[in-house]
Parts: sequence; C-alpha cells; structure tokens
Amino acid sequence: MNDEALGHAWATLEPTGHRRRRIDARVFESLDARDTPLAAEWLELFRVAPLPAFGLAVASAVSVVAAPPLVWFARALI
Repeated sequence: MNDEALGHAWATLEPTGHRRRRIDARVFESLDARDTPLAAEWLELFRVAPLPAFGLAVASAVSVVAAPPLVWFARALI
C-alpha cells in the first residue's frame, strides 16, 4: 500500500477522533514491535549467511578506510 492508497482509505473511512488515535496507536505499536537495533540485525545476518555477511563487513571497512583519500583526490582534481 502506498501513501496515495492509504490517504484514499483514510478519507473513505473518516474515523472519529477517538478511533483515529486508536488506529495511530496500533500502527505505531506495530512499527515499534518490528524495530530492532542495528547490531542485532548484523548478528542475525551473520547467523543466516556468514560468508556474505563477512564480505559486507569487509567492504564496509574498506570503504571507511578508502573514502578519505578518494575525497582528497577528487578535491585535488577540481
């Protein structure tokens, strides 16, 4: 469901103030229930697919190390 469809459904239903607050509370509860820390997501990735996760970790480390010299070089060219 995209924003336009949600807006159409919301306009069609036209909930009262009390129902609107209850719907908002349920939506935010659902979003908060699925919210996980980044560290937990990385650990889950390592548990499910250790080799690709290790590759992603290495690529992240290389990008952190390589970015400053590349930015410096790009600025020098400009």
